[in-house]
Amino acid sequence: MNKDLGMIKEDRYLRELIERYGFSDDYLNEHFNSFLRVLESRRICNNCKGLGHCVQLSKGQRLAFTYDDILMEEIEYCPYALKAEEKEDLKSRYLYCDIPIQLMDLDMNNIRYTQSQEKLYALLAAILLKKSRKGLYIYGDLGVGKTYLCIALANSLVKNNEKVAFVKVADFFYDIRNNIYNNPDLAQKSISALKKADYLFLDDIGSESVSEFIRDDVLLGILEYRLENDLLTVFTSNLSKEELLKHYQYDRKEKSNLMKARRLMERIDILADDFVLTGENMRRRTQV
Repeated sequence: MNKDLGMIKEDRYLRELIERYGFSDDYLNEHFNSFLRVLESRRICNNCKGLGHCVQLSKGQRLAFTYDDILMEEIEYCPYALKAEEKEDLKSRYLYCDIPIQLMDLDMNNIRYTQSQEKLYALLAAILLKKSRKGLYIYGDLGVGKTYLCIALANSLVKNNEKVAFVKVADFFYDIRNNIYNNPDLAQKSISALKKADYLFLDDIGSESVSEFIRDDVLLGILEYRLENDLLTVFTSNLSKEELLKHYQYDRKEKSNLMKARRLMERIDILADDFVLTGENMRRRTQV
């Protein structure tokens, strides 16, 4: 008997395989090199802290066995790699998605919320259950959980096969300004996605720089379409609606146009009810 069979039998994965198929010591000796390769490959994964720390030759992959009268080595994806694939798949199902990949596993079933967030959670749950067809304008201080809760709802909606777009407003409009001349087809495709999504999340509205083009041609056009087609829109902002009105009153040249700003805000008022979220800065608390 090979003196090294002991370490093969001590490995949980290989021990379960041996017991399942009743491999004898003679069989193990006959295929010893194959068992050793699999053992060494899987040992690399011991105490792994995540895909970013993977030291396998191919990240997230390790050796495993299949057995159907013949023992064969195969490539197996580790749980971290499978989880990452699930996140990427979910993200790809959005019409437009600015959600960080590490938050793609967040949903309304696993989210943790504080007492100050409880009422907002209930309102978002009503949207998920289609008990409410009115959008929300969620505003409040930095870090109180506005985006966090909305991401949970957005991911849950996508899992329910709804057509969803989730955009960071400042980043989206920056890209539109850059692409409208350089890549107009892409710009129009992005705008169309926001118009036609069954559920649109405009995250951190009011953080973008204002121009007549963005305010009057892009944003107003998106909201007008959604209003006419009864599509649900959720906004998050650090600004109240009164403060957002002032934000949209002035463009980058400090030119004032109150009437156009009011016209835009009228659409937001019709699309979404106000909700102010209070509480402590969650990001600051996690850094303590």
